[in-house]
Amino acid sequence: MRRYDVLRLCESTLRMLEGNGINAKDVRYVEMFREYERLCKEGHKVTYVVEYLAQQYGCGVATVYRAMDRLGKEINY
Repeated sequence: MRRYDVLRLCESTLRMLEGNGINAKDVRYVEMFREYERLCKEGHKVTYVVEYLAQQYGCGVATVYRAMDRLGKEINY
């Protein structure tokens, strides 16, 4: 399978991503976002959740805040 074939297969999804300014590389933060939402729903303070996630995923606090902000935004269809 060629890259072209993959692009054709996922064309509509990729167009929606592009139209909403979503970077496909953000897929690396999906699991982190799940954990972020779970911990916040459990009642933990956002500051502590972000610190915990930064340690767990080996990234900076600012990276966690930016990623959670991007993944939490509503999109247009």
